[in-house]
Amino acid sequence: MNDSMNDYELLYLVHQQDEEAKSFLYQKYRSILVHFAKKSYASCKCINGISYDDFYQEACYGFEKAILHFDDEKNILFYTYVVSCIKNQLSLYKRTITRKKDYPLNYAISIQEPLENGLYYEDIIPSFEKQPYEICENNDFEQKIRDFQNTLCFQDACIFELRYNGFKYREISELLDISMHKVSHALEKLKKKKPSIF
Repeated sequence: MNDSMNDYELLYLVHQQDEEAKSFLYQKYRSILVHFAKKSYASCKCINGISYDDFYQEACYGFEKAILHFDDEKNILFYTYVVSCIKNQLSLYKRTITRKKDYPLNYAISIQEPLENGLYYEDIIPSFEKQPYEICENNDFEQKIRDFQNTLCFQDACIFELRYNGFKYREISELLDISMHKVSHALEKLKKKKPSIF
């Protein structure tokens, strides 16, 4: 691969299924991917179970979107489009992992965490009358949700899953790479089919 090749020449080769060109393009933009991944991770690293690698992977996914959807007729530099796609993808990921509904999981403290007096959290927390799994077994609402989802086509099932988990129409549109009109139409159809779930 020739170092003198510009982004647009490389993009042309990538769209011709040239894997070497794609690898070269990723290497060329690696410092950009690392920069934005580190910046996003720094603002979220207090969340349990989140690593830098998660953010780097999301940055790469944003870069992949840029490669797939860049249109040189839009009169915008590829570099500008890449940065925008990476930042958008990381922003979407940060919103996903910091949603309020996930707060208890993301910031959970282990009951086996030692306290200053030599005790553990599990020593001072009263035992449940019923274990959580027993409560879940007696609640068939989640199963009804899954049964309903299994009656849907693949795309509608994905839309339903994301909406049920709190994603906005625009976020669903970006994640599934479909128009907001399709998202809206699908959800309206689902509301008529099973209005009690929404």
